[in-house]
Parts: sequence; C-alpha cells; structure tokens
Amino acid sequence: MGFDPRHWRPPAGSRPVTANLDGLLAENEALRREVRQLRLQLEQVRQPRPQDGGRRVSSGAAPTITPQLVERWGVAMARHPGWSELRIGPPGGLRGLVEDLRAQAWNPALSLEEELNRQQAGLGTELAAALRGPHSRSRWAVRAAFALYGPRATEWLSEEPWRVVMELGRRLDQREQRRGTRTANNSASGGTSGGPGDGSSGGPTPKRKPPPADPRREALRLLGLEAGASRDLIKRTYRRLAKNHHPDLGGDAEAFLRLDAAYRLLMAR
Repeated sequence: MGFDPRHWRPPAGSRPVTANLDGLLAENEALRREVRQLRLQLEQVRQPRPQDGGRRVSSGAAPTITPQLVERWGVAMARHPGWSELRIGPPGGLRGLVEDLRAQAWNPALSLEEELNRQQAGLGTELAAALRGPHSRSRWAVRAAFALYGPRATEWLSEEPWRVVMELGRRLDQREQRRGTRTANNSASGGTSGGPGDGSSGGPTPKRKPPPADPRREALRLLGLEAGASRDLIKRTYRRLAKNHHPDLGGDAEAFLRLDAAYRLLMAR
C-alpha cells in the first residue's frame, strides 16, 4: 500500500519545518532565481532561430526587441546600486560613450542601427523602433549596451543586467579620466600664451566634477557596512536584513530587490 500524506504526522519531539527561517528564505530565493532563469530560457526559445549562416531572416513575426522588453531591461538595471550614477549627457555620459564606441566600429561612417543591421539583419531597425520615445536613462543605457556588445546585448541585458550597469559605469569612468587628462594638458600648454583662461589672466578656474560613486561602496552603504567588510559579515548582514525586507514576510519588495542586487554585487568579487 502506498504512502498517504493525509494520515502523516510529524514524529514526537521533532522541530517544525517552519522554525528554520533562514533555510526557508534561502530555499525561497533559490526557487525565485530558478523561475527567473526558466523565464529567460522561455523568451529565448520563443525568439526566431538564426538562419542563413547565423543571420536572421525576417518572417513577418513580431519583433524580437520590443518597447516592453526595453522597459523590463530598464527596471532590472535600475535595481543596481550604481544605476543613478549613469548620466545621459551631454557632452559626456551615455550619449558620449555611444559615440565613442560607434567610432571604434568596423565602419565608423555607419550609424549604430546600420552597424547592427550589418551584423544581424533587422536588428538595428528593431532597436530603433523599440527605443522610440522621450530620452531616458533606460533607453540610453540599452542603446549603449548594444553599442558595446553588439547582437549579444540581448543576452547580457536579459541574463546579467547588473553586470551591464557595472561595465557601462566603468567605461564612463575611463572616459571621464581621459577627458580630465586632456583638459589638464590643454591648460598646461596654454599657460604660457597669456590668452584668456590661463592662470595669469585672472580668469575663473573651471570646477572639477567629483568622481562618480563606486558601486561597491554604494552596495556596502546599502547594507550598512564599512569598506573592507569580510564575506562572512556581508552574508550575515544580508540574511538579517532579508528577514526585515522580504515580501513574503511583509517587507517592501523594492527594498528587498535593491538589497539583493547589492548582495550579489558584493559577493561577485
């Protein structure tokens, strides 16, 4: 005769399963991640398969990149602690980064959309249609991701959006450093000319912008930790805060997502 769960009772003296709150939280989070991964795989399965030597052939189906997908990418990236540090521009920021990356492409005379169409038929056209609308940090971050990763940007934005934010932030930091070096060199070379803007003319000295915040430092601040905190301390702090913010325990969902993104960022290094 088989096992009948209706007549099962826990052994006398055993601890209830729900007493292990840490274990339940860990198991719940693991299940959530598995569901997200399965959803990503399902989206990839639904996308048209590459044909004709790896180049996609249009069949009149719905576009792979849609405004709704761009919005989901933006929401996922916004959970990263360093998201607010990504500026649009001008002259620097994401707009300047896109121009720099486009200038390094195979044919700088092509626009980003034309270059993407060259690499994968119809991709640039789909991206342009999906990004149509008012300027926003999300749209420019997605555009910069495609300028950086090319056709593989769909995978990065769907599977590792927080790494996209980290890489864009790193590229922007490098760009700011190069611009600062050029400005310093120009000031030094013009100091002996006596022209406007040099030190001898008494003109105002341009103010240097403070360096952008370090995403890791922001993540530590979100967890209430100092620089140099050990991995064990980060884990313990995350578990304690997760109990307070987990949606299943009456916490705030957005706060928990920011906390989870900060924890994954710190544990990734």
